[in-house]
Amino acid sequence: MKKLGQKEIKTLQDLGLSDIQIKLYLTSLEKGVLSVLELSKITKINRQQIYDQAEKLVEFGLYDITRKQGRKYIPASPEKLVELSKKKIANLEKISDKLLDITAILNEIKLNKKDKIVTKHYEGLEKIKDAYAQELVYSKNTEVLSLAGLIDEIFEYFPQEFWDKWNREFAKHNSRARMLVQHSEIAMQFAKHDKEYKLETRYLNNFPLNVNIDVFDNVVLIVSYVDELAIWIESSVVSQSYRILFELLWEQAKKFEAQ
Repeated sequence: MKKLGQKEIKTLQDLGLSDIQIKLYLTSLEKGVLSVLELSKITKINRQQIYDQAEKLVEFGLYDITRKQGRKYIPASPEKLVELSKKKIANLEKISDKLLDITAILNEIKLNKKDKIVTKHYEGLEKIKDAYAQELVYSKNTEVLSLAGLIDEIFEYFPQEFWDKWNREFAKHNSRARMLVQHSEIAMQFAKHDKEYKLETRYLNNFPLNVNIDVFDNVVLIVSYVDELAIWIESSVVSQSYRILFELLWEQAKKFEAQ
C-alpha cells in the first residue's frame, strides 16, 4: 500500500491537523471502522488522547461515528480534506472582514496621526507589496493622488496583472484616485480601465518620473522600483505639500482620447 511521504504529511499539518489526528485518520483509512481501544492497540497512543483527538476529527468532519457495537470511528472520504480547507478559508475571510472593522476602531484609539511624523522603510520587492497592501487599508473612503510617471517601467517590476488585482480591490472601497503618467501606448491602454477602477488618468508629455509617489490621507508613499525601496511618510505637512505639487501638474495634464 502506498504511504504518504513527509511532503504530504506537511500538507495535512498545514491544514491544521495535529500529528496524532493525522495518525488516527490514516490508520482508520487503512484499517476501517475502529474503536478507541482498537486504535490504541494499533497506534500505541493512550486511549484518553485518542478519544480527545478523535472527537476533534468528528468536529472536522473527518470521522463519523457508529454505536451499533459500541462507539467506533468511521473515516470520511479523503475528499473531506478539501472541504475542510475550503471551510477554513471561508472562516478566515470572515475573520479578516471583522478585523478590518476592529482596525478602524483601533485607529481611532491611536494618537492623532497628524500630531506626529511617522516614517517606515520597505526594502525588497516583496516588502514593497506589503506597503501597497497597507495603502489599500489606509486609502479607504478617501482620494489617492498618484504621480506614477513611467508606468511602462513599473510594469517591468510588478506586471499589469498585479495592478489589475490591486485596482479591483481598491474599487471595492468607497475611494477614488487620480493619476499622472508619462504619455505612452501602455499608459493609454491602462487608462481605458479608469471607470472600472474609479480612476482618472491624465498624461504629461515630459514626465519621465522614475519613482511612484502616492498621496492619501496624511500619507506619502514613495516607491523606487530600481532601488527596491519604499518610504512611507505620515505627515500632514509633507502630504499637503505633495498635494499642492500634484494639483499644479494636474492642471497642465491632458486627458487620453476616447476614455
